[in-house]
Amino acid sequence: MNMRVKFVILGVLLCLALGAAIFAAITTVQAIQQFRQQRQLTSSGDVSTIRPWMTVHYIALTYHVPENYLYHSLHIANPQLVRHATLRVLADRSNQPVDNVIHEVQKAILTYRKQNHQTGIAPHAGQLNGLPRAPGREHP
Repeated sequence: MNMRVKFVILGVLLCLALGAAIFAAITTVQAIQQFRQQRQLTSSGDVSTIRPWMTVHYIALTYHVPENYLYHSLHIANPQLVRHATLRVLADRSNQPVDNVIHEVQKAILTYRKQNHQTGIAPHAGQLNGLPRAPGREHP
């Protein structure tokens, strides 16, 4: 092969590598932005962020609702047997779509807040990793 063909092939490969790097950078930035948005919604108490991978224990801690209240709303008689089960597993065990279980949990949280006059804003929203934020600093 002559030198000109080698340079053309090398140029095409470099352009492909550059294109792949730019694509990876864009998708990484989008993922970070989506993560920040979900984190902000969760810390504000928005129940739309509940996902099938979450456990009732995790939801109770995150959304400041008693764990037993959530188990009762899901009609689970013996919570100790399913304490580490995800919502997807609970849905499978009760032969219903996971979206129905998520909806029941969301409804239970909103009902609990209404009965207990909670706004849904997490009490630690002004903290980062359990420590108070520095004055004048906003969340990321």
